[in-house]
Amino acid sequence: MPALALLAPGLAVAGSLPARTQQVTGVLTSLGGYSFTVQTPGRPTGVINALTRAASRLSAEDYPYVWGGGHAQAGVASVGEKGPGHNGRRRGYDCSGAVAAVLVAGGLWPAGQGVPNDAGVIRYLLAHGEIAAGAGVGPREVTLYDDPGVHIFMNIDGRFFGTSDGGGGGDRRGGPGWLDDGAPDARSRRYRRYHFLPSVLRAQTSAGYTLAFQPSPQLEALLGALPDGAQVRVAYRSTNQGTMVAQALIPLGESTVSGTVQAIAAGAAAFTVTTPSGQSLTFPAPAGGALMQALADGQVVVGDTVTVSSIPQPTLTVLALTVTATPPVTTTSTATQTTTTQTTTTPTGSQTTPGTTTTSTTPTTTSTTPSGLSPAGPGGGSAGLGSSNGGQGF
Repeated sequence: MPALALLAPGLAVAGSLPARTQQVTGVLTSLGGYSFTVQTPGRPTGVINALTRAASRLSAEDYPYVWGGGHAQAGVASVGEKGPGHNGRRRGYDCSGAVAAVLVAGGLWPAGQGVPNDAGVIRYLLAHGEIAAGAGVGPREVTLYDDPGVHIFMNIDGRFFGTSDGGGGGDRRGGPGWLDDGAPDARSRRYRRYHFLPSVLRAQTSAGYTLAFQPSPQLEALLGALPDGAQVRVAYRSTNQGTMVAQALIPLGESTVSGTVQAIAAGAAAFTVTTPSGQSLTFPAPAGGALMQALADGQVVVGDTVTVSSIPQPTLTVLALTVTATPPVTTTSTATQTTTTQTTTTPTGSQTTPGTTTTSTTPTTTSTTPSGLSPAGPGGGSAGLGSSNGGQGF
């Protein structure tokens, strides 16, 4: 079995976290080929307050303008793609990437999701009933200004925010920040205005910051077993280039039970374990996953003694399953014993010729061999999987 869902020793024990690391707790929001994102919890606050704090934070961090920056995952600076500000190493934001980074902090854009261009941002918000045409009115308003396919920026409670990539006479190298030049483009007829609905802005949000991590190799198996929405704690180290490399990943709310497999559902979609106290627990096996394959292939069978690690939220998910003992299987072997009886035969005539008659009897012997183990070989001992010394993990 591939070790997709096999927990590596020490990753789920708080006391084993690597030294000299920083820690953060949050919700796993996305998993890519080379990184994963975690959204940290924020204090309950109004949407406008959350947007303002996020815009101030981005302004203080002084990110450069990078074409395509911030598009891979909302709220996460990136190297972008070939264009203004791109050199393959510098991480930053472009205009729509910066706007989405603020929106995700206010709970107005899905955390960890990709970001389309400016027109795509507008289409998404219109389709989800968050904005309407026209500028906002009053002191508590948020308005987006969009020149389709060219540039987008926003006004948060009377203060303009965006990138100064040539718009409004700003520095073409400028990344996201407060536009204290008054944003002259806000008066241009080229820009279409869209305001967030008052009902959206009156809501409360606890959305925090979205952080991106590169997993160390030993974490990749565990990440493959965790669903989006799982609560996790990450211990990480920052490189000189600003990349955060995760050293340990701890699923919060994890529990472990041991028992005997009593049933496997049709299609290997689930299995039921009965604990020594008599409690029956049913665990799902996601379609196409390593666990379902193990059940379908008979690598886990009724009667196996297993240890199961799982988390209950956002859905019941098996992180690891280890077979610690297999049920005995009775096999029959035969051995042939030969008995020779001496007799004397007297044929017609005067000569006596001694002869022999051979009779074979077959006694039956019974031996018990644990399933999955092969008998001792020429060197003694035994071979196979599923022993209690280490077990088999999925």
